[in-house]
Amino acid sequence: MTVGSTPFQGFGDSALDFYEGLAADNSTTYWQQHKAVYDSAIAEPMKALASALEPEFGEIKIFRPYRDLRFSADKRPYQEHASMGTRAGETEGHGGCYLSLTAEGLMLAGGYHQPAKDQLERFRTLQDDDGAAADLDATLASLERQGFVLSAGAPVRTAPRGWSRDHPRIALIRRTSLVVVRHEEPRDWLFDPRCLDVVTAAWRDVGTWNAWLDARVGPSTLPTPARGR
Repeated sequence: MTVGSTPFQGFGDSALDFYEGLAADNSTTYWQQHKAVYDSAIAEPMKALASALEPEFGEIKIFRPYRDLRFSADKRPYQEHASMGTRAGETEGHGGCYLSLTAEGLMLAGGYHQPAKDQLERFRTLQDDDGAAADLDATLASLERQGFVLSAGAPVRTAPRGWSRDHPRIALIRRTSLVVVRHEEPRDWLFDPRCLDVVTAAWRDVGTWNAWLDARVGPSTLPTPARGR
């Protein structure tokens, strides 16, 4: 379990300024000069927020601020956001909840980030089932009223093999990621305890999407090496 040293009181007033500065100068020099700001305004509040969320949502992973540069042409050393997610969504093809803090505010999300091939096939087949399609549309409409929309992800360019590009639900059939997302611009609540209430309510909304996916799509039955798109 993540342990916060103090109760969550919101992110620090300088959190967004820190990320604005990092976007302009993503260097070890900037990081070292502003490390104390990162610790007090971002890292410690993230730990406290995770600790407050865990009793309801289960174990939460806070992601490292360092970028993996081994196979990247982009050699910026630091992530320009702070993020966390439930462990439930860490395994490929399982629903989870996620948030990230950037200079632009807070992103709240969840769902199947990397569904396996058989999960995508089941989701696509549902688009030809009138009852399932209507249920999906109602679920997405309810989430949209709470500000959540399906993430664009990285859709198939035209249509998956075996599907017509003229299918009336081709926009859904082309998807390779089944994640809903909501963006929150910075408001006063981000910097005080009300932020916990906003995140809790949002992750509960995301839970309805995960429940729909679990009921209609379900876990992959493929061995890991076969989980292509």
